[in-house]
Amino acid sequence: MKASDLMKKLEADPEYHEMRKRKDRELKERKTLLAADERGLIEDLVEAGYKVESVWDFVNNHNRYEFLRKFEGGYESVFSILVKHLDIEHHPRIREGIIRALTEKDANETASEALLAAFYHEKDSNLKWVLANALRTVLTRSQKAKHPEYKEIYDAKGQP
Repeated sequence: MKASDLMKKLEADPEYHEMRKRKDRELKERKTLLAADERGLIEDLVEAGYKVESVWDFVNNHNRYEFLRKFEGGYESVFSILVKHLDIEHHPRIREGIIRALTEKDANETASEALLAAFYHEKDSNLKWVLANALRTVLTRSQKAKHPEYKEIYDAKGQP
């Protein structure tokens, strides 16, 4: 079946239209929920001089595709804001963005202790791995030697 034939079939299917409406509604509700959850963090970041719409704007900000970059450059001055929000209860998706935004070598002095504490307290297995990944980047060699547990979690990803 050609893609064009499939699209014609789907356009004529009322169940498909209902499913699309439901999915669109769910996505809109999720976007609203995440924006509300992240509002205080964004206000803090804007107050610090960063015009970002989401903490995710800091993540992978060196993307080679310019149209994907919403923010470019260093942001060491907001590491302390991100650390503060690491201790505030946020939706897991926002929490992941905070952790990934702190996954920078330059964050060691400001964030290493907070990331370690979060790692040892985290119950969600996905976020635990995200924290292990952050520690892999942020910690110095001597810090890594003192906390080998992060490596076990990092290495276990993808294994049954």
